Amino acid sequence: MHLSKILSFTILFFGFFIACSKSEPVVKTNNDLELISSEKINVSEASGLTINALGSSLYTVSDNTGNIYELSTDGTVIKEYAYNGNDVEGISMVSNNKVLLVEERTKEIVEYDLSSKTYNKHKVIYSNNDSNSGLEGIAINLNDNTIFILNEKNPGLLMRLRSDFSIIESYDLDFASDYSGIFHDKDLNILWILSDESKTINKCSLKGALIKSYATNVIKGEGIVVTNNIIYIVSDSNSTLYKFNKPTE
Repeated sequence: MHLSKILSFTILFFGFFIACSKSEPVVKTNNDLELISSEKINVSEASGLTINALGSSLYTVSDNTGNIYELSTDGTVIKEYAYNGNDVEGISMVSNNKVLLVEERTKEIVEYDLSSKTYNKHKVIYSNNDSNSGLEGIAINLNDNTIFILNEKNPGLLMRLRSDFSIIESYDLDFASDYSGIFHDKDLNILWILSDESKTINKCSLKGALIKSYATNVIKGEGIVVTNNIIYIVSDSNSTLYKFNKPTE
């Protein structure tokens, strides 16, 4: 190749490189949530979270003791309810005196009366032979009294149930490594689904379609509650209640 052609090619190449380098940089969207506070709670292996209608008390369950705990919104234990469940992994408030629990290994939903401390159990019939990757979260939709439950993984599954605990429909989930907690947002009529392994909070449709994902640094997050302006998460491994500002989008 003649020297003049080599020089022309070199000039053309560097001109192209400079033009490209002046293009707009890639902007990364930061979906991390703003942490308000983190408070230690006197509950061993807290797993699952719900809130009463007034927004004044939170309820969680212990994967260690199997009992139910009422907490103030700063994490102080107000009351303990004896249950001694079998691998309890989720809780949802139905009324002032009634909560629903899920037991992972037995794949049962438990109706628990907080006044009498009595309960009834209901087997959920679905295809899953892995006792350690079973039911992990529960949320009641008070708009129509249907119930949402999660299968943790293998497969990740969202199930919508009637009030008699029969399955209406199931939806495959594929946006996280596992699914550890769920909350129904009554005002927005959407679901917030927590992932322990992916360390994310996921805003989803009622069919489990991902709307937006938010990163957290919470280790073993296993319970979630969302109010008008705050997201609460409980951690299983370090017995901590986290508060985040709820995103506006």
